[in-house]
Amino acid sequence: MDKKNKFETSHHINQNEKLVQELYLAFLLQSNAFTELNEQVEYQNKLIQRIKHSISWKITLPLRIAYYLKKKQFRSHVKTRIKQKFSSGCALYKNCKIKLFEYKLRSYLKFKFFPNFLFHNNYFKNPTVSTSKIDAPSLITYADQFKSIRKKNVNPTSLRIFVNNMILIVAEVTLPQCYKYRVLQKKRYLEALGWVVTIVDWRDEKKAFFALQFCCHVIFYRVPGFQSVLQQIQEAKRLSLNPWWEVDDLIFDKSLYSECGFMDFLSKSEKKLLLSGAELYRKAMLTCEHGIASTRTLSQLMVNAGLKKAYTIENSLDKETLEIIENIKNDDLIRSKKEKKTTIVILYGSGTSTHDTDFLVAAQGIAAVLIKNANVQFWIVGELQLPEMFKKLTNQIKRIPFQSFERYLRLLAYADISIAPLENITFNDGKSNIKYLEASMLEIPSVCSATQTFKDIIKDNVNGFLASSSQKWEDKITLLTQSSSLRRQIGNKAWNTITQIYLPEIICKQQVEPIFGKPIVPKNNPLKVLIVNVYYDPYRFGGATLVASEMAKRFHSHKNVEVVIFTLRPFDEGVPGLRRYSIEGINVFSLPMNSTLSSVENFLNSNVSHAFEEVLKLIQPDIVHFHSIQHLGLQLPVLCQYHAIPYVITLHDAWWLCDRQFMIKPDGKYCFQNEIDLVVCQFCQLGKNYLEARMVLSKEILNNSSLLLSPSDSHRNLYIHNGIDKEKIKVNRNGVIRPKNKRPKRLPSSRLRFGFVAGDERVKGYDLILNVFQSLTQSEWELKIVNNKISMGHASINLMNRQFSGLVSLVPPYNYDSMDKFFYGIDVLLFPSQWKESYGLTVREALLRDVWVICTHPGGQSEDVIDGINGNYISLSGDVSELKNIVEHLLNNVSKFDNYINPYKEQIATLDQQVNELLMYYRQITQPEYSFQP
Repeated sequence: MDKKNKFETSHHINQNEKLVQELYLAFLLQSNAFTELNEQVEYQNKLIQRIKHSISWKITLPLRIAYYLKKKQFRSHVKTRIKQKFSSGCALYKNCKIKLFEYKLRSYLKFKFFPNFLFHNNYFKNPTVSTSKIDAPSLITYADQFKSIRKKNVNPTSLRIFVNNMILIVAEVTLPQCYKYRVLQKKRYLEALGWVVTIVDWRDEKKAFFALQFCCHVIFYRVPGFQSVLQQIQEAKRLSLNPWWEVDDLIFDKSLYSECGFMDFLSKSEKKLLLSGAELYRKAMLTCEHGIASTRTLSQLMVNAGLKKAYTIENSLDKETLEIIENIKNDDLIRSKKEKKTTIVILYGSGTSTHDTDFLVAAQGIAAVLIKNANVQFWIVGELQLPEMFKKLTNQIKRIPFQSFERYLRLLAYADISIAPLENITFNDGKSNIKYLEASMLEIPSVCSATQTFKDIIKDNVNGFLASSSQKWEDKITLLTQSSSLRRQIGNKAWNTITQIYLPEIICKQQVEPIFGKPIVPKNNPLKVLIVNVYYDPYRFGGATLVASEMAKRFHSHKNVEVVIFTLRPFDEGVPGLRRYSIEGINVFSLPMNSTLSSVENFLNSNVSHAFEEVLKLIQPDIVHFHSIQHLGLQLPVLCQYHAIPYVITLHDAWWLCDRQFMIKPDGKYCFQNEIDLVVCQFCQLGKNYLEARMVLSKEILNNSSLLLSPSDSHRNLYIHNGIDKEKIKVNRNGVIRPKNKRPKRLPSSRLRFGFVAGDERVKGYDLILNVFQSLTQSEWELKIVNNKISMGHASINLMNRQFSGLVSLVPPYNYDSMDKFFYGIDVLLFPSQWKESYGLTVREALLRDVWVICTHPGGQSEDVIDGINGNYISLSGDVSELKNIVEHLLNNVSKFDNYINPYKEQIATLDQQVNELLMYYRQITQPEYSFQP
C-alpha cells in the first residue's frame, strides 16, 4: 500500500482506537464551534468598523456629544480617555530609556512639536549604566523581518512537497450556466488529469485566503477587482501560484461593452454601474499573470487589453450532460410525442432580458415564417420582450419560464429548430457557441448569427445555418420547416461535428493539459518531516525554537529529507488566518497567535485543529516532530494518531506534566516535586479544575508517541518519575554551534566581565543577579546584560533607579554570526536559573568558548559544568549570599582567567551530531530499510 492510500484508509495507530476517535470527534466539534463563534465576532467587529467609518456616523457626532453633555457624561468620558493616555505614557516611560521614550511617545501621540532639548539622551542618565547600543529602530526587528518575508514571493520549488496537487478555483458561483460550463467542467478536466480541485466563492475572503496556502495553481473566474479580490490575487502571487483570470464574456472592455444594444434600454445609473463593473473586471484581469477565455476571439481581446498571455478552453460536453442526453434520447414518451405532433417548434433559450436586442436581428425573419406557416410555433424559454409585429401571432407563441438545465434540454428535445440570434458586434464575437452545442447534442438543427465563434464551427448548409440578415433568417428557417429530412440531416451532421471536437476527453487533452499539464510525481521518495513548534524563524525566541529551527535547516540540507514547519506567528498586523511562507527554502505554515487564550486553551486550542489537519492532508508526512506546543494544543498529536502518522515529542520543559511550564510557583520559587501530585498542584492553581483531565490526556499522548526525547538525563528522570516508560524516552542532547574563531587572550589586570543573556526573566535569575551586583563593593567588574526582548518590539529592562559600584551595560541579542564576539567579551556567564532546566544552550555556548559558568544545580543546565573546574554550582534556593560569595571569590582571583581554557568542552554535543541521531531515530520509526545520504 502506498503512502497516500495508507493515509486515507488507516485510522488507528495504537490499541486505543475508540478513545482516539472519540477525542478526534470531540476536538472536531469543539473546533467547529470555536470557528463559528470567531467568525460571528469578526463579522460583528466589521459591522462596527463600517458604522464608525460611515458618513452618517460622522454626521451624527454633534448629536452624540450633545447627548453626553445632557447626561453629564462627556466630562467623565474625556477624563477617562486622558487618564488612559497618561497611564499608557507612564507605562511606556517605565519600560523604555529616555531616547526610546521620545521615539515611541512621538509616534504614539503623533505629536511633532516637542522641543528636542526636553528629550536629550543625556538627561537623567545613570553614569553606571550604558545604553548606547540600544536604539529605537532596533525594537521592531522581528516585525520588520515578518513584513519582509510577506513581501517576498515564495519559491515555486516549495510546491514539490505538496501531495494533494490542488488547483483552486475562486469563482463567481451565482450564474448557473456559467458555473456549469466554466467551473464544474474545469473541475472535471483537471481531476481527469490527476489534480485535486477546490472551488471557493470569491466573496468568502477568509476561505479563499486559507485555500490559497494549499494549492499549486489558482484560477480566478469572472471575479471583479474589488480590494478583497486584489488582495487574494496578490497573495497568490506571493505564493508563486501564477494566478489565472478567466472569463466567458467581454465584460472587461468598457468601450466594446458599451456597444451592446441592451445598454440603450438601461437607465443612466444602471449603465454607469455596469460599465464601472467592466473597469473592476479589467483591473482583476490585468493584476493576474495569465488569462483563460471560452473563445479564441475573447483570448485575443484579453491580450489586446494588456494581458501578457491568454489561452482558450472552450465550453464543451461533459459526463453529466451526456448522461442527460442519453436519457432523453431513450425516453419513449418524448419520442412518441414528437412523432405525433403536427406542428413545427422553433425554440429560443433567451435566459434574461439582455437578449432583447440580440433577438431583433432575427425578429423580422421569424415573424415572417410564423405569418406564412400556421403550423409553426415559437417557444421562448426565459425573458424576452417581443417587438410589436408579434402581437398578432400570440396563438403561435408559447412562453416558458426559466428552467433547470435538464428541464431545458427536455424542452429542446421536443423542438425541431433551435435559434441563436446575436447582434453583429465585437462583444458577441467573443461569446461561446453553447446554444449550438446544446441543440447539436440532441441532433436539433440550428440557425445562428454569423458571429465569429459560430462561423468557426458551422459550415453553412452542412451542419447548421448562418444568418446575417432578416431575409436570410427567414430563408434558412423556412428551408428547415419545409423538410423533415433536411432537419434530420443537419442535426446528424451537427452531432458528428461536436462529438469530434467537444467531447470532454478531447477538450481535456487538446486545450486543458497543454496549459496545466499533469501533476509531477517525484522520482525519489524523500522522508517527510513535519516539525511543530510554538515559534519559528524569523521569531527566534527561546531554546526550543532555536533547536527546532536549526534541526529543520540541517534536515533541509539532506537531499533525501523534506521538512515542513507548523507554527504560530506573534505579529499578525492585519494578516488573518493561516499563511504559508518560505524561509531558507523551508515551507512554514503559520497561524496568528491569540494573546487572550484561557488556561484551558493554552493546552487545548481548538482554533488550531482545522488548519493543522489540512496541513497533515497536504503534506502527508512520514513523521511529525513536536517541540514546544503550548498555545497550539494537545489535540495535534491526537490528530496524528487518528491519521496513523507516527509522532515524536521533544520534552523541552515540564509543560506536558505541569500547567506551569517551568514548575515555578506563584511566589517565584521552584516546585521541587519529582512525582507530580495534583493535590499539591491545587495550591498553586486555585480553582483550576481541569488539571486532572489535562494530566490524563497528556500522559495518554506521551505514552502513544513513537518516541520521546529529552535534552538531558536529569530532565528524562523527571518524566520517568511521573510514570512515563523509561524505554520510550531517549536522551538527544541539543547541539551547539562551534566557535568560528579562536578566543583572544585576555588582557591582564583588566575588569572581570560577567554576562547574563536572559533579559529580565525572573525565572532565569534576573532579580537575583541585580541584587547581588548592587551589593558588591568592588568596582573592577562589568556586567553585560543582553536585552533579549528588543527584537520582540520592546525593551523591557529598566535600570534607571539602580546604583552599581561597577559598570553595567545593556547589549542587544547576539546571533550565530555575533555569538563569538559576545562570549569573547565576557569571562563569566551567569546562569542562575530558578528551575531545573531541561538543558541550557547558553551554558554550552559559553563552555565551548572557554567562559567560566556559574549555574544552578541540579538540572540539565549543570550536566556539562564541573564544579570548581569549569564553573561553580549554586542551589535553586535563590539565596543572594550564595551567589555573592562566588562572585566575590572570582573578583579576588581575576588572574585565573588570564589563560583559562575549559578542559571538557569537546564532550559537548554539536548540531550535526544531534541531527544524525534524530535521523537515525526517524529511520527506525518510519523506514527501517531507508538509507540517508547527507
